[in-house]
Amino acid sequence: MAAADSAPPPADDATIIRQGVTAAIKQTLEPAATEKAYPGHFTIVADGHWFGQENTWPGLDSWQMAGAYLLLGRTQLALDYFDYVQASQRADGNIPYAIVAAETPPDHLTTYNKGMRYPEDVFTYDPKRAGYTARKWIGSYSHWIAGINPLGTLAAVSYVLLGDEIFTATGDQAWLESKLASLERAAKYLLSRKSGNGLIAGAGFYTEMPPRHQWDGVAQCYVVHVFNKCARLNAVLGRAPAAAQWRMESATLGARFREVFWRGDHYAEYVHPERGVVDLHGLSDVNWAAVAYDVATPAQADALWPRMTGEPAFWHGDMPTQTVSKPFTYQEWEFFSSHEDVGFAIPVGQLYDAAAMGRVWFLEWQACAKRGETKRLRESVVKVCQMGLKDGGFWHERYHPLQVARVDWTGPRGYGEYPAILVRAVLGNPAVFADVGL
Repeated sequence: MAAADSAPPPADDATIIRQGVTAAIKQTLEPAATEKAYPGHFTIVADGHWFGQENTWPGLDSWQMAGAYLLLGRTQLALDYFDYVQASQRADGNIPYAIVAAETPPDHLTTYNKGMRYPEDVFTYDPKRAGYTARKWIGSYSHWIAGINPLGTLAAVSYVLLGDEIFTATGDQAWLESKLASLERAAKYLLSRKSGNGLIAGAGFYTEMPPRHQWDGVAQCYVVHVFNKCARLNAVLGRAPAAAQWRMESATLGARFREVFWRGDHYAEYVHPERGVVDLHGLSDVNWAAVAYDVATPAQADALWPRMTGEPAFWHGDMPTQTVSKPFTYQEWEFFSSHEDVGFAIPVGQLYDAAAMGRVWFLEWQACAKRGETKRLRESVVKVCQMGLKDGGFWHERYHPLQVARVDWTGPRGYGEYPAILVRAVLGNPAVFADVGL
């Protein structure tokens, strides 16, 4: 990748956004779409130098990028990627959050990949396409923090939402007819994770460290969203009873979330199995999710919104969006090491996900779009573009808050999440960015 650009950044917003989005597309998304391992394959780093040249990450990263490719007109790429992930679906409906080659036993089966069941979960995928052959792959359905199992709902949610996005983009009812059973199996897997307290288990939806043991507020909102999408897709095909059932499941989970998580003017972060409702770190990403996916009531959203948009800590160091507004208040009992010995050394800190990440910003800008808060949405896009343009048109995986007014990046340069979500923000809201010229 090229060295950081030393040229001064452009002055006007439209130019900043145009240059930022162009860099995201040309320097990350297009180079990542190698289709090397199978039709529809793309790496999650621009040149594939981290996280595997042939690996796939159906839990969040690849979903976010596939959605961006749809907006860029790469519909066949997204369709082919979906077919590959569908082939990985387990009989219980679950989707793996990572998939690697399995012609031989994968590396790290006793450490990062210890959630893999080798060889039980090996599957063969034959795309039946010129230039490709049938190959063996294996997915990781459980986390290396085995007792807590963060990311437990992540991939199944991502799979259903991508299916909905593909249908929205294509309007192809025949495609939907062929895929709906698989999408519903994933949603039923999510429903099977409902605990006796009425909440969906799965720990941190997209956070591993700290893992939000055991009922993450973001996970509840995403699953409500998925159930609503299942209702919509069934209704499109005239399946009224199934649509009504999914609407009921969505309403039931949403009501239980509000009952447990609402704190009077904001939502708590998660529910711990021993310590109950945890609300220790200021405002959290749960609040963006509740607004973005209409889980908050209108009155709750009205009460919440001034607090969220008035909190400068979410954009610490001018980079949207931090997971929590008070990242230095975590307690030792919240760390995964207080729950279990995973059996190997972790090379990063236990607050690794207390950072600005594209997945959090995705929730924020969706909440802004839902509220008609276009000024803040646009301002956040400008800040994300500025951060990437300062680094030669590349973004990193995380931007950690320092105890001064700046952030420090971690993760590979050229990571695809921020570029994908930037493209989603701008191309997905054309009226807000009409002057950008894309």
